[in-house]
Amino acid sequence: MAQTHTEREGKFEGLGDGPVPSLDGLPGVARVAPGEPEDLDALYYDTAGLALLGAGSTLRRRTGGHDAGWHLKTPAPDGARHETRVAAVDGEREGPPGEITRLVRARARGRQVVPVARLRTHRDRLLLLDARDRLLAEVAVDRVSGQVLGTVRTDGDREGEPPGERAVLTAWSEVEVELDRGDEALLRAVGKRLRKGGLRPAAHPSKLQHAMAAAGVAPRPAVRPSSGSAGAVVLERLRAQTEALLALDAAVRADEPDSVHRMRVAVRRLRSALKTYRGLFLPGSTRELERGLRRLSRTLGEARDHEVLGERLGDDLAALAGDPATAALTGRGAGRITGEEARAYRTAWRGVVEVLESGRYFALLDALCDWSADPPFGPKAERKARGRLEKAVRRSRGKLLARADHALSLERGPARDEALHATRRAAKHLRYAAETARPVVGRPARKLAKRAKAVQKLLGEYQDSVVARQSLPLLADRAHRRGEETFGHGLLYAYEGGRAQEALAAVPDALRKASKRRLTRWH
Repeated sequence: MAQTHTEREGKFEGLGDGPVPSLDGLPGVARVAPGEPEDLDALYYDTAGLALLGAGSTLRRRTGGHDAGWHLKTPAPDGARHETRVAAVDGEREGPPGEITRLVRARARGRQVVPVARLRTHRDRLLLLDARDRLLAEVAVDRVSGQVLGTVRTDGDREGEPPGERAVLTAWSEVEVELDRGDEALLRAVGKRLRKGGLRPAAHPSKLQHAMAAAGVAPRPAVRPSSGSAGAVVLERLRAQTEALLALDAAVRADEPDSVHRMRVAVRRLRSALKTYRGLFLPGSTRELERGLRRLSRTLGEARDHEVLGERLGDDLAALAGDPATAALTGRGAGRITGEEARAYRTAWRGVVEVLESGRYFALLDALCDWSADPPFGPKAERKARGRLEKAVRRSRGKLLARADHALSLERGPARDEALHATRRAAKHLRYAAETARPVVGRPARKLAKRAKAVQKLLGEYQDSVVARQSLPLLADRAHRRGEETFGHGLLYAYEGGRAQEALAAVPDALRKASKRRLTRWH
C-alpha cells in the first residue's frame, strides 16, 4: 500500500573528500549522533523523453537502506516535495507495480516508463537529535556513482523507442539535509552552517537531474520570467494548477472521494487564468489550450452533477425525515431516489476514466506541461504585476456586477435562472483572479476572493436547486412507471424551492460586500 509524506530538504555540494562542518550548537539540537552507513542502489524510471523529470518528478526502485522499495517524488508547495513509497515485492515483474503505474500515468502522459539511469550511493549519516533523543533532521553525506542508460532523448522525437547500448558514467558527492521533527528554522540553520564551512547549494534538485545534466541530456530548465512581473505571477498560478491536475489524475481513476470535483476545480482555475490574463500571451496562443480544458471540464461536470444531485437529495431526505409528518412518506422511496443518482454517477465516472485514457487527454497534458515550461508570453507579461493584476480583477468584478444587475431585474423563470447561473460563473472568475493576485497583493486580494466565493456559493446553492427541481419530475415519472409512490418527490420539489429562495435572498448583501472599491485599490 502506498504511503505519502511531505519531504523538506536541502542539498549542498562542494564537500569533496573533506569532513562535514561541525553541526554542534544548532538551535534545538541536543546532540549529533552517527547513524548506520547505508549502501543504496537505485534504478530510475522515466519516459524516453524524460517527461517525469521535466515536470520535476522522479521515480526509482531502491534496494538497500532503511526505506527500500519504489519511491515517487513529485512537487509540493514552497519548494517541498511529496514522496510516495510502495514496498517492493520479491519476485515482482520487471517494471513498476500497478499502483505506481497508476500514480505516474498522467505525469508520463500515457507513455511507457523505462529504466533511464542507475545510481549507486554510499551514505554516511549524521542524526540531529533533541533532548529526548527524537530525530529532528538527518544529514547525509552521499558519494554517488551514476550510469545513464541507453540513448535518452529530450526533444520528443521517436518517443517510446527502446533504449540503445550507450551508457554515460559520472561520480560526485553531495550533502542532503532532510527534516524529520525539525522545523524550517533548523533547516535554515544547518544550511547556514554548511555554507559557512565552504559548501554551496546544489545546482540540481535531484541526483537524477545531476546525472542527466552530466550526460548532457537533462530537460531544458523551465522559463523564469522577471521577478515581480505579471507574467511571473500568472505563470506560478498555471504551474500550481497544472501540478494539481496531474496529482489528481490517479485519485480520479481510483474514484477517491471528491476527486472528480477537485480535478474539475483545477481545470476551471486553469481556464480562468488563461481567460482573465489572456492579454499577457501572444494573440491566439491560448485558444487551443482553453478549448481542450473546456472539453475536459464538461466531461468531469457530467459526473460531478450526478454526484452533487445525489448528495443534495440525500441531505433533503434526511432533513424531511426529521419531521414526523413527512418521515414515512419520504422514507419509502428515499433509497431508490439517491440510489438512482449514485448509479448515474458511476456510469458517468466510467466515461471520465475512458477520457483519461484518450490520446486527446494526454495531448492536453503535453500542451499544459509545455506551457508550464515555456509559455508564449507577449510584451505585456514583463510589466509590473500589481497594475496588470488590478486591472484584470477590476474588469472581472465589473462583469460580475453587470451580470448580477441584469439577472436580478428579471422575472422568475428559466431566463432568470440562466442569467443567475452566468452570474455565478462571473463570481467564480473574480474569485480565481483575486486568488492569482494574492501572492503579490496580500490581504485585499484575499478578502476579495473570500467575498467573491460567498457570492459564488449562494448562487451555486440556487443553481443546484434549479437542477434538482428539473430532475425530480423525471425521477418521479420513472418511479411512477415502476408502480412506486411519488409523493416524496413532490415534497422534495417543494423543499428545494424554499432552499432556492433562501439562497437568492442573501445574494444582494453578498454582492454589496464584494463590490467595495477599497478591495481593488492596491496602489
